[in-house]
Amino acid sequence: MLTRNWLVCWGLALSVVCLTSREIRADVPTDPAVIAKLIGTPKELKVQPEKITLVGPRATAQPVITGIYADGTVRDLTPVATFIVDGNDPMIVIDTDRFVTAKKNGAGTVTISAGGKSIKLPVEVQGFEKPIPVSFRNDVIAALNVGGCNSGACHGTPSGKNGFKLSLRGYDPESDYTQLTRELLGRRCDRLNPEMSLVLLKGLGRVAHEGGARFPATSIPARTISAWMSEGLNDDPPANATVKSVQVLPGNRILNAPSRYQQLSVLATFSDGTTRDVTRLTVFSSSEPAIAGVNPNGLVEFAQSGEVAILCRYLMELVPVRLTYLEPKLGFKWTNPPESNYVDKYTFAKLKMLNILPSDICTDQEFIRRAYLDVCGVLPTPPEVTAFLTSKDANKRSKLIDQLLDRPEYADFWTLKWSDVFRSTRKTIKVKGTHVFQKWLRNHVNQNTGFDQIVYEVITSGGSTFSNPAANYYRISRDPTTLAETTAQLFFGIRMQCAKCHNHPFERWTQDDYYSMAAFFNRVKYRTDPIDGGDAKKKDGAEYIYVDRAGELTQPRTGKVMAPKFMGGAIPTILPGRDRREALGKWMSSKDNPFVPKSIVNRIWFHLMGKGIVDPVDDFRDSNPSANDELLDAMAKDFVGKGWNAKHLLRTIMNSRTYQLSAQTNEFNKDDNKYFSHAVTKLLTAEQLFDALCQVTEVPEKFAGMPLGTRSVQLPDGEVNHPFLKTFGQPARELACECEREGDSNLAQALQLINGPAVNDRLRNANNRIGKLLAAKRNDKEIVADLFLTTLSRRPNETEESAMLGHISSAKDRRRALEDVHWALINSKEFLFRH
Repeated sequence: MLTRNWLVCWGLALSVVCLTSREIRADVPTDPAVIAKLIGTPKELKVQPEKITLVGPRATAQPVITGIYADGTVRDLTPVATFIVDGNDPMIVIDTDRFVTAKKNGAGTVTISAGGKSIKLPVEVQGFEKPIPVSFRNDVIAALNVGGCNSGACHGTPSGKNGFKLSLRGYDPESDYTQLTRELLGRRCDRLNPEMSLVLLKGLGRVAHEGGARFPATSIPARTISAWMSEGLNDDPPANATVKSVQVLPGNRILNAPSRYQQLSVLATFSDGTTRDVTRLTVFSSSEPAIAGVNPNGLVEFAQSGEVAILCRYLMELVPVRLTYLEPKLGFKWTNPPESNYVDKYTFAKLKMLNILPSDICTDQEFIRRAYLDVCGVLPTPPEVTAFLTSKDANKRSKLIDQLLDRPEYADFWTLKWSDVFRSTRKTIKVKGTHVFQKWLRNHVNQNTGFDQIVYEVITSGGSTFSNPAANYYRISRDPTTLAETTAQLFFGIRMQCAKCHNHPFERWTQDDYYSMAAFFNRVKYRTDPIDGGDAKKKDGAEYIYVDRAGELTQPRTGKVMAPKFMGGAIPTILPGRDRREALGKWMSSKDNPFVPKSIVNRIWFHLMGKGIVDPVDDFRDSNPSANDELLDAMAKDFVGKGWNAKHLLRTIMNSRTYQLSAQTNEFNKDDNKYFSHAVTKLLTAEQLFDALCQVTEVPEKFAGMPLGTRSVQLPDGEVNHPFLKTFGQPARELACECEREGDSNLAQALQLINGPAVNDRLRNANNRIGKLLAAKRNDKEIVADLFLTTLSRRPNETEESAMLGHISSAKDRRRALEDVHWALINSKEFLFRH
């Protein structure tokens, strides 16, 4: 049976393969005028690598030619530069893609020219007469990767395709070798006549193949596989060199129009100290194919201005290269907006580089509503709005932020946010567990406990799940692998589920990394709490979490016992009998931890700004680059430097001009949905919206088991199953993922607002806000003004006031007409959305 993890990985692999197949293919211009414009007038040329040494008859190289210009910009000229091999009998061949292959032994130079400048590239060919065996693990597996043969959409699926199964992305070469050479009576590979082997017949599209042709017959991958067969289908000897590192030339780069191309060159360094070009055995993909595509030879072409990460994968080594392409925008002029703090410094620097002009600052009315909703999850009251709008204090926004962070509603609202991703629900930790966990977490939020202490307390927790609420973390995730996955996703921002069954197909995490992380939790054990065990039949009591003195975790594929190891780091020294989680907790709460601080500040940024710097917030990976590395680094450093202080970070972000930008866009940022050039307009969360509805109508909700007036953000979990809250996306708390909270509008939500009991019953309630205003003998104009101020945090303009008063005066039932007015305000986008 296919496991859930396999299906998730398979779907991910399939989506990436399909995406890659649609990527833009680089189409180098041939028109001399276009080429001349592309080249321009360089000040000098630069070639990488500076010297090429080809060893053996199959050695290749992909040089990269860069033009350097007087204004400091650079352009890739590789596709359009002229290459001339010096001498009458050259020792190399250079094809139209500027790809170099060996022809015979010798040394010489290649003269490379563009735009009136030239440069010499020394080239040497050695050992051409000495055949170097094809490495199955370094060459053939890489060739299959390039062809996509072992991808999740093809033979890398859990059950293979049509009887032929390969390990996903070649993570298990030993199994692949057996499949290719032993299965199906060896028919897949023919050492006597490689061209007639099934692998090549299908891979070249010469016989019917569901996947079609995977590579041309003259390509490096096809020639590599053919050569390996003709050499006898040999596996690598045990002492064969393995890849240690990969370098991609020219590295990260900013290109300016008209330079929309960039050739990449990939060099691999092996355990024997040798380095060779593996460009044509590397799989290339783009993080944003709509912005830039990359062809199988590593040539990138931008279709529009923007920023992408080009992922270069050779075997299990994955190296991202960040490329940015900028086009001038007619009429664009940077206005030098004032910077309030480092948030603005790094945000505006990125916007200026990308020719994106930030919006103007929001109005005081927009700010007070936004700040109340973002910090406390509630709307400001009419007196609070009036006091703020009429204040002449130049620092009133900063003072309001300080006041909001000290309110009890702040602790309620942010406790809810963290309870969601901690997955606090009675289905796993029982009713009492949700209450004690909420109280424990709220105390920390209210006291502004440093997140390093919270993280350490959770990871090392034990004992009774009722007496020590943090221990419920181990009741929610109950086995070592699930705990490893949850910890990585929640605290590191890394989804490592794919690595459970195989090395991660698109990231650096391996099966060994996965099970080494799980080994920290392998000795966590459970028993019924002897003091607070509850009713055994109802199973409503606490559990007691403890750590066994022994117990090891083995990697299922290799059978190897896995020592606890920090993700991407070292194996800690843990004395016998000590709790392994202590070492993990200390590392996770260390100021030098490479994951946790960034993950936490990115979540906080997401909740304030509507989108993470890395988005989704729990998906940090090379193929999902951040929108602003410098900003994320600066915030993490500041956060840790101030004692992992959440309130300090919230205050810093909210005092920035970036946070206070208007949601109204301009000509130069209307298409930006990534770099925070304007405020994000988003639907209020289920709890925010329902509490706001109760607040503006002054009709509180009575939740089962809770006192009248309890706001929905104060509920210990979502199992009250309130229809309004569920319709508007209240999460079930089954996933440690922000994605579980739905934010998109739908028909069911519209029906709830238009004719649902949550709205209509409150509007008709005789003792609601309208009823109280009528009882106070307020006139129509005063009531309309009050309803606007209460619901939208502003007064009506003349047009709105005239329309509302006209409706009321023409109605036979004044009360019903006022209900109509309030209904219209509640159903307005201005009420329903944070803006």
